[in-house]
Amino acid sequence: RDYLHVQINFTPFWEKPPFFFWLQALSMKVFGINEFAARFPNALCGIVTLASLFYIGKREASRNMAIWWVLFMAGSFTPHLYYKSGIIDPWFNLFIFLSLYQCIKVSLADKNSKTDLNYVYAGLFAGLAFITKGPVALLVIGLCVLVFTAFNRFRFFFTFRQLMLGIIPFVFIASVWVAAEVNQNGFHVLVDFINYQIDLFKNPVAGHGQPFYYHALVLLAGCFPASLFFIAGVRLGYIEPDRQHFFRWMSIMFWVVLVLFSSVTTKIVHYSSLCYIPLTCIAAAFTHHLLSSGKRLHPAFYVAFGIMALVIGVLLTAIPFIDSLKPHIIPYIKDEFAVDCLSVPSPWSGYEIIPGLLFVMVYVFFILLSIQQRALTAIRLLFLGSSLLIPMYLYIVVPNVEAYSQRPAIEYYRQLSTQPVYVETLGHKSYAQYFYAQSKPRPDNSIDWLMSDKTDKPVYFVAKTTYVKNNRDERLEEVSRKGGFVLLRKK
Repeated sequence: RDYLHVQINFTPFWEKPPFFFWLQALSMKVFGINEFAARFPNALCGIVTLASLFYIGKREASRNMAIWWVLFMAGSFTPHLYYKSGIIDPWFNLFIFLSLYQCIKVSLADKNSKTDLNYVYAGLFAGLAFITKGPVALLVIGLCVLVFTAFNRFRFFFTFRQLMLGIIPFVFIASVWVAAEVNQNGFHVLVDFINYQIDLFKNPVAGHGQPFYYHALVLLAGCFPASLFFIAGVRLGYIEPDRQHFFRWMSIMFWVVLVLFSSVTTKIVHYSSLCYIPLTCIAAAFTHHLLSSGKRLHPAFYVAFGIMALVIGVLLTAIPFIDSLKPHIIPYIKDEFAVDCLSVPSPWSGYEIIPGLLFVMVYVFFILLSIQQRALTAIRLLFLGSSLLIPMYLYIVVPNVEAYSQRPAIEYYRQLSTQPVYVETLGHKSYAQYFYAQSKPRPDNSIDWLMSDKTDKPVYFVAKTTYVKNNRDERLEEVSRKGGFVLLRKK
């Protein structure tokens, strides 16, 4: 019941500020402690984000462009999935975007368009971003402002007084978290927090090291099909001169985020998720121009689309056949844990192929309608179809896929949640045991203590099969084994 200090397993957790966890706690007060409540804040964020995109797109371009922007965001894979998750980034990215939008408004050459409130709002949203995920918010906003200023020969679009109008609300919002932490734990908390953020940039954390081009590939595949429209329209030469200011900022936002997180050693899929907003914005602007001008897409676009649609369509359709494909797939898999995970029989009934086939049909009809020069109908079908089929695929197919990955471990945690026991992972890091096993405080959180004779309750561990194979411990006995996980009990 300590709502000012973030904790994990009842110990201080200084890596993240508390705002998103406040939202989740409030949601759980309303809906109970369950997965729906954990994800509900991001579902709400998705609604707010789409409404914001429509409002801003209509204001800065046109109503039609705003509609396309919303459709492109909802009809691309990772942007759609993003708001069904329980991760921090959706609110974090929304606040950064709204703060940058205020910067866009005050950076216009027209002095009459500026108001003091714009600077206040910019600082307010930056402060909210800060208490959502930390100082990286200032880094992203600052880099975008710096790049824009550099392109304008370092002519700043704000005075010192206006800068203070933004700093004051930022400090006020940020101090809600910072003051509470410093008051309870001292200034070393901030030092530890900042050092951790620096470590994320310098070193691959938790095995998340990937090549430099990782996020470019993630955006290309994850934001399909909007990513191809973005590539086609990335040069912005088709934008009317009086509308270019906003879209230049969107371009700066995209490239700053992509280059920044491609340079960071730790690479996780959602790190580049802020790119979704400018990517779909530019894709929508290009599409609106294409349709209003009557121009046709370059043949190379259809070649790239055909290749990606073929690969994605085959994968989406083939997944329900994974049980029958196992004998052909497993000999090529070098990861023993993945092979063990696939040993779980999943209850495929056959109808799970339908969403994948519908995706393929949408892609085929898009190309056929485009050949018939019915571009408007083709693009509408592509993104409306995707925005409807993605949730269908999530509902019908993904639960069966989850049976191979984490379900055995989750089932162990749930079974133990009603018993007076200690539950922990062994050999790998996870937070799932704290949620699903409904962990209670314990005298010592270390593995050494759990392995000792000092424990006052039975102790269970969930480990990967590969860990058990390579690490024999006479103090532990195997209780159960399923898929890639083993349930162990301390003797």
